[in-house]
Amino acid sequence: MKVVFRGETYEFDDEKLSVRELLKRMELSPESTLVVRNDEVLTEDEIIDKDDEVRVISAISGGMQWE
Repeated sequence: MKVVFRGETYEFDDEKLSVRELLKRMELSPESTLVVRNDEVLTEDEIIDKDDEVRVISAISGGMQWE
């Protein structure tokens, strides 16, 4: 499977891998990361197959300080 994260492509040789396990291997927090396949956000329990390509996106939040 191909994983695109921050402009870099990573390859994993697993037949199948859950989103949770992928994030664990990449040392990323599921609370602040999205995994997307075919423009669809995947849940932690969904399985990524060996022929899939997914994008890993860091969720960044912020705001304005009002005075």
